[in-house]
This record gives sequence, structure tokens and C-alpha cells, in this order.
Amino acid sequence: MRPLIAALLTFSFLQCISINREVIISGNGVSLAGTLVTPGSKTPEDVVIMVTGSGPQDRDETIMGHKPFKVIADSLATHGIASLRLDDRGVGASTGNISGNTVDMLNSDITRAIAYVDSLYPESRIGILGHSQGGTIAIRQGAHNPRVGYIITLAAPAWAGDSLIMSQSRAIAVAHTGRWDAEHDQRYIMDVAKSPLPAITARTLIYNHINAKLSDTARLPQVQEQVTTQINAVCSDYYREMLRYDPADDIKHVNIPWLALNGTKDIQVLIGNLETIRNLNPKAHVIECQGMNHLFQPAITGLMNEYSQAVPTPDPQVITTIINWIKH
Repeated sequence: MRPLIAALLTFSFLQCISINREVIISGNGVSLAGTLVTPGSKTPEDVVIMVTGSGPQDRDETIMGHKPFKVIADSLATHGIASLRLDDRGVGASTGNISGNTVDMLNSDITRAIAYVDSLYPESRIGILGHSQGGTIAIRQGAHNPRVGYIITLAAPAWAGDSLIMSQSRAIAVAHTGRWDAEHDQRYIMDVAKSPLPAITARTLIYNHINAKLSDTARLPQVQEQVTTQINAVCSDYYREMLRYDPADDIKHVNIPWLALNGTKDIQVLIGNLETIRNLNPKAHVIECQGMNHLFQPAITGLMNEYSQAVPTPDPQVITTIINWIKH
């Protein structure tokens, strides 16, 4: 019996070995660099493509010392699930211009990633796992790309972009001070930024509004520099597109398996977004992660200063939920 036991142990060990491969996906004048993780040498039943949140992100979605996407990828591999994670355009080893990115461009990059995985594993199921804004892209792919077999969204926005930003600002202000005095001003800036006005006109209106509020303080060079930086960000193509986008129709048109998770302590994508997903798409499997923040860590306030805490990120329970759902 000993040779048989040894053989079984060797087979089991080989199944747990993951192979990390550096890949480049080229097209539309951009080269996307990433890591393809495959469990062992056999063709995987599932390949999960990960999509990062807003802002320039590397393939691991590195934030405050945490690498949540690497943690998820390694955990998936130990359960026989392959994954692909990518540096965003202009980040890490990927080419492209960060300042010119829009959500549509990022969505097209994931479309190319899906085609790449399909060329390698035409018989495998392809899933999209998106965190925060990446969840928006997962929803769009799930609603429109027939090659996608399922989606997993972690704190995906379900409200229109301007409503999402307003809810974030309100939640953060109230958490810090117990009130939000800038709601009227924020609403004005959001309305101007999402309007069809030319960027130069929108910048001027917002600039004049902020300067009027700041009064004499606006004359300080350092204040002018901060104001200009903020206005350029708000009036960028990326931000204006994000403010205008309402995911409701895409949410309704997802007809494939969908696991949607959100932390109850999340103040960047409030838990109410999960309820909206439930209402718009009753077939989605929604789970409230009690006491967890935007990074799916146990939290007290949910504020971003807690993100650096020395805890597994995301929480192991969340990873177990994801793996069990994929394999069910």
C-alpha cells in the first residue's frame, strides 16, 4: 500500500502547485502586463479575470501595504481556480497614458483580456471579479460579453456616478464631524462636471464658484494650486464620464450567475448599493459582509485611515465565500 499512498500524496501535492506566468496582452496601441496564475499543469475549469478599482492600480491592487488581488489569486490557485490580474494602463509594466484613461478604455482592456484567456483556454469558464469601479466593468462585461460565464462584484457601485460621489462625501463628512455643510456646493460642482458643457467652460464655472466661497483665501498661491489640481481632476474625461454613467440598465441585463458582496461599514460604496443590485436584478446572489469596510476588512468606522491595519485583506471569510460560490 505504501507506493499507492506515496503516489496519491504526490498527485495531491502537484495539484496544489501554482504556476505564475508573466504575460503581455497587446492591442489598440497599448500593452497590458499581468500575471496569469494556473493551478498545476492541467487545463483549469475556471479562469477568473480581476478588475481593479478607480485610480491608477497595479495588478495586485496594492493599497496601504495590502495586496488584495494577489491574496485572492493565490487562494484561488490552491482550490484549482486560475486567474489573471493586470496592471492598469500606464501603471507598472503596462504602457499607456494614465491621465487619458476613461472607464470605456478600461472596459475595452478587459474585453481584450477575456479574448486572450479564451485563446488559451477555450473550454474553461471565464469569470470576472471586480472591486469597486472594477465591479462596474464586471457588470458591463456580464451584461454584454457572451464569453463571460459569471461575475463576482466586491463593493460594486449600483448608483449613478454623481449620486455615488455625493453619498461618499456625505458619509465621510458625517463620520468625521457629524455633519456635512458642503452638500450644496458639492451638488453644484457635480452638476457642472457631468453636464455636456465644454471642459474649459465647466472649469471656469467651478473655479469661479470655489473662489467665491474661499474669498480672500483664494489668493494664496498654495490654495490656488490645490484648487486648480482638484478642478482638473473633476473636469477630466475620466471623471466626467464616471459621473454620467448610471449602471441600472447593465445591472438589469446580467443574466449569468452573479455573486455581489458589500461591507456594511463601507463608506466609499455604501451598503445601499447592494440593495439596489438586489432590486434591479433579483437573480443576483447578494451578501452583506457584516462589519467590513471597502477593502473587506473588519472595521469600526469604515474610514480610510483603518485600511492600513495589520489584518488579512480581504478577510478570509470573504475569500472562502468566493471560492465556495465558484465551485458550487
